[in-house]
Amino acid sequence: MKHLNHQDLEAAFPSRQYPKRLANQVEALEIIGNEKGSVILEMPTGSGKTAVGYTFLKALEQQGAGPLFYVVPTKTLVEQVHQLHPDVTVAYGRHEHPCLYYDDQPKADEIPCSMLVDCAHRVDQETGETFEPGATLCPYLLQKYQAKQSGIVVCTSAFYLFTQLFSREWGEPAGLVIDEAHRLPQTVRGLLSYEISDLHLWRAVNLLAFMDEEQAANLERFTKKMIHLVRRKASRASTLLEDHEIADLLDELAQVDPQKVRKAVAQAVQTGVIDTLEQRETLRKLELLTYNLRRYIHSLEYSLPSQGRHPLNYTYAYFRTDLIGNEKAQHWLFIKSYYVAPIIKRILSPRTLAFSATIGDPEIFQYETGIKAPAYALGSDFPAGNTRVFLPKDTPNLAVKGRIRAEPTKVLRRVAKACKSFAKSGMRSLVVVVSNVEREKFLRLCAEEEVNVLSYGGEVAPKDVAARFKAGEGDVLVGTVSNYGEGVDLPKSIAPVIFFLRPSYPNPRDPGTLFEERRFGSMRWRLWNWRVMLEALQVRGRNVRSSADVGVTFFISQQFRRFLYGALPEWLRESYCGDKTFEQCIEDAKELLRN
Repeated sequence: MKHLNHQDLEAAFPSRQYPKRLANQVEALEIIGNEKGSVILEMPTGSGKTAVGYTFLKALEQQGAGPLFYVVPTKTLVEQVHQLHPDVTVAYGRHEHPCLYYDDQPKADEIPCSMLVDCAHRVDQETGETFEPGATLCPYLLQKYQAKQSGIVVCTSAFYLFTQLFSREWGEPAGLVIDEAHRLPQTVRGLLSYEISDLHLWRAVNLLAFMDEEQAANLERFTKKMIHLVRRKASRASTLLEDHEIADLLDELAQVDPQKVRKAVAQAVQTGVIDTLEQRETLRKLELLTYNLRRYIHSLEYSLPSQGRHPLNYTYAYFRTDLIGNEKAQHWLFIKSYYVAPIIKRILSPRTLAFSATIGDPEIFQYETGIKAPAYALGSDFPAGNTRVFLPKDTPNLAVKGRIRAEPTKVLRRVAKACKSFAKSGMRSLVVVVSNVEREKFLRLCAEEEVNVLSYGGEVAPKDVAARFKAGEGDVLVGTVSNYGEGVDLPKSIAPVIFFLRPSYPNPRDPGTLFEERRFGSMRWRLWNWRVMLEALQVRGRNVRSSADVGVTFFISQQFRRFLYGALPEWLRESYCGDKTFEQCIEDAKELLRN
């Protein structure tokens, strides 16, 4: 493949949309032109990353290379890339498409697609035609076929991982852009982690019983073994399993043959024992079982050390003795994928461009993501005078082990009062906490202080509440860092004030924490600090998305003092203020935002 030189990139740049190039775009394209393979770029928000990524892929397309992918974390970002560059082809997952096989047209991810061998709507991925002439084309499969014929495909991380990891439908990409690359490991971990309950297993045993008695009996033995093992643990506590316990479970599960199970299910469909129309839910459960059995086995294998390597996954147990309300399952195994760098490596391109506004320590980033490439941190033309990063000197240390019991409530009340004061000046706020307990406590305090606050809960989703807040409802938006720490953008004075309560260091009782302690020892702190540094920078960037935005962020807990200034990029350090009281910081913020 021909090397992309500076002239190739210049010719591919979308000059009509960007007649004046930003300094970072110029620098980024120079770096890409000088490097012959993959590149990692830390580029601040608002520095034109999307145009750079598009140019990189467009230059490859103009060479005749393919396939080409632009990968982003969310559907919203897919739509943003498509709006900016309409010539790219969008590819969404099954959840975004109806299934035409059933009259009620459920979402395509809710039906047993692989089992519906007689579906007239299937689209041949070689010809683009339906298997039955004249039938309406399946929207999901049609979209995939069209994407395969196109130049640049923009999709979510989940879509890309499923198609490239499990089926390799496109083959090795000639070019790949990964936006928000720091989030990729967590996405992979989520997709490759499994929850196994006794309820799920017993249902599978009963469904298999009339199709393959031998496999049903093998699965039943595994189920009983799992329950016996799990019940030896503390009730309603997540407990990390020991190696010998995982080995015992694996020995039992290995007796179940996924191939025989799949064959038995296919035969039941073929002979009409299972009616694909009337027994849709049953067939979907069997489909999941046949796919997941092999993954369960591999995941348990990777939870054990082997040939001098550490475990790549971890497994923990949970059970409850008493069922409350509609609870039905009592015993669980959770198999959590952890070291995903080798998996990510398998789906990269020899020409991968990885972006993020928050790379931090390149060595840890590369360890986590598996993206081994030269890393560059670009500067910013953002005016440092447009923002402040406040760490008041008179707020408490909210570390769980070091704080006084009443301190979290006291400081949350101070934040609620500050939000009310800002609201009176026409300035709205985002409050980011770590736990739902803190979120609910803040909501109660806001009620007492008569603060007009919005949050999610029940059937109200975080994204829906954020949309209402963006539309002008409420004075304060509050949520956990997992929901509002990144991905929710509040520029143009939607929420010029942000309060971040404390860094979310891992819970010492969490199985994932215990696993990292075993694996890394004291070195785990380097990894944990890297994560909370990125988290702090992501929270800070929620209200400042371009050089025209003005916004401030308050970091409350004194835990931030250990790393916050050092985590800030050089261009942002003059905005740091760590020597004033909380009240003085509030007055400084008001003055900045008024002006």
